[in-house]
Amino acid sequence: MHYLIKTSILMLLVILVLLSAAPFTNAQSQQFSEEKLAQSLERFHKADLNKNGKLTVEEIQQFRQSRQRNRRRAAAVRATQAKDANLNETLSRMNAQFNNVEVELLEWPSELHEKLGKMTKFALVTWPVEKVEGKLPLLINLHGGGQRWFDFDFQRQLEIAAQMGMKRGFDLAELVGKGLITLDPNTAERWSVDSLDTMLDYVLETFPEIDEDRVYVMGYSAGGGATWRWINQSSDRFAAAAPCGFTGGSANDDAKKLANLPIWTMAGSEDGKNPAGIRKMVERLSAAGNVNVKHTEFEGADHREGGRAVFETAELVDWMLGFSK
Repeated sequence: MHYLIKTSILMLLVILVLLSAAPFTNAQSQQFSEEKLAQSLERFHKADLNKNGKLTVEEIQQFRQSRQRNRRRAAAVRATQAKDANLNETLSRMNAQFNNVEVELLEWPSELHEKLGKMTKFALVTWPVEKVEGKLPLLINLHGGGQRWFDFDFQRQLEIAAQMGMKRGFDLAELVGKGLITLDPNTAERWSVDSLDTMLDYVLETFPEIDEDRVYVMGYSAGGGATWRWINQSSDRFAAAAPCGFTGGSANDDAKKLANLPIWTMAGSEDGKNPAGIRKMVERLSAAGNVNVKHTEFEGADHREGGRAVFETAELVDWMLGFSK
């Protein structure tokens, strides 16, 4: 009987810690899986500094402080609260499902809008929950989507992505649980490489906690094509790249410009002409002397399934983080 009471108290404390670290509403609450329960118990043990099976107010406060993101914000840049209540609610639901990262809305300053072209005013930036010493690597993910996708507003895009199981950079960051920052910008039409360069200039100037020698870029579908165009124009800005799920560029592209940039490409084997085009691209890169180019095909996967597989490949992040400029 004493054991059961002690166990019940322990579980209640675990739940209280979770609520204090990441509050969420009844509509957002979910039953914990075994994996999340294990993570929750690990958090309890970290918070219980004197290991007596109880949590004091001081221990809870120290636990919260230890989970603060390791960054120094420029005075003008703060987490954006969207005027749209539905968008804020969507972000809250997203964060309630994450254990390793926290997703925030980033609004580009008005003076940058013209230079960013058709990029929308909002982006998503993801920070590691656990404190990390030193500067952090940055992974930029460029989303795909045709004209029908661009016609939706940002809120609707997030809703459709969740319904269809479409993944972005923050999903990959949550999966790997590494100490890195991810940036998911958004565009209302075909990506502009010049606009992306302007965006990156601003991000590196605004967030000094980013390690400029460890900036990585990836994308799928239209985002894969944009990644390919971007690294062709500005290869010196990146430590590694992953252009995935696209046609593979042109035979007229100068592969020699990318001879020193590590590149990992991926595609579903049943994704139309894309896998064959990417294989030819990899051959051109290898012939140009790139010894750090690799290709993965997901057997039997079509375009949508290939996209999910890319963002479930945790090894991609480990591979990227192995390179620095």
